[in-house]
Amino acid sequence: MPIVIFACKSNSCRSQMAEGWARKWISDQIEILGSDVGKLEKLDEGNEKESSSLSSDNGHDANNFIQEKIAMLKNTVVVSVALDSSSVFKTSSDSDEGLTPTVPGNNNNARVYRKHIKSKAVEAMKKEGIDITSHQPKTVDEIMHVIRNDSISLPESLPSSLPSKPFVFNETLTREIDENQKMDEKPTLKTVDKLIVLCSCGEMDDKLVKRSKSIEEWQIDAPTAACKAGEGDLAYTRVSLQIKDEVNNLMKQLILGHPL
Repeated sequence: MPIVIFACKSNSCRSQMAEGWARKWISDQIEILGSDVGKLEKLDEGNEKESSSLSSDNGHDANNFIQEKIAMLKNTVVVSVALDSSSVFKTSSDSDEGLTPTVPGNNNNARVYRKHIKSKAVEAMKKEGIDITSHQPKTVDEIMHVIRNDSISLPESLPSSLPSKPFVFNETLTREIDENQKMDEKPTLKTVDKLIVLCSCGEMDDKLVKRSKSIEEWQIDAPTAACKAGEGDLAYTRVSLQIKDEVNNLMKQLILGHPL
């Protein structure tokens, strides 16, 4: 089961775009291969009608190979994550139209909220037919079950808000992080086939690094900075398409060339 992780500082733009494009590539490949299966099945039916002695072993072998590829694609895990866990959240005292303090004016009762994906990134992806509106920024601790290969999927939704100081104050989540730390003390397996870093953000989380078979850093412009520098909203579209090309090349090499 191949595992691919895309990471950037806050998991609010570039890494989310990469995850969206990777999921799109997988979906397209499954559709293409499914069409090939249908063609082979029709060919096999034709061969059987033409001659009972005609062998269709090659067709069956090809069909089985394609079915195995489809199964592998369906089991491929693609997830994005923030390199800086603190950047995933903000306090209610920060200026944000969508966030209000739990108790207005009382900082002692301020809460910590999960940030949203940048709206311009969502819009740029939507223009290409990819909807990432339901995606949420995630911390490394929140995807540890996927990294350790304990689970192939994340919950449908993550908590939108957490009590303040520390960021994870909830008893259940704290217990999960304690378990993660205990797991980190044990020998680890390299379960992540490819870790892609889409920005230079200082040191990477050791939990990610030591579980990754291969790490690549892509030189991808920060669209927000390019937008402010004068390129405007087109920066998000340009960066999205640049990421698309990189993702397609990566997935072709990693998935189509992956041993069954």
